Amino acid sequence: MIARNTNGVTEVLKNSNSQMVKVFYDYEEAERFVTRLNKSVLPNKHWSVIEDSSILKLNE
Repeated sequence: MIARNTNGVTEVLKNSNSQMVKVFYDYEEAERFVTRLNKSVLPNKHWSVIEDSSILKLNE
């Protein structure tokens, strides 16, 4: 899963034109996607690859 924390709010990346969470089954594929995605995003809004169970840690 890909998520980011902006101003204390956790946002999970969703599929285009959908409310479904974008899921990756291969960690390396997710990392490559995040690298490309973050090239066009401000540093304070960068996305990260996380595991489902660690989503709560983004809010800390």
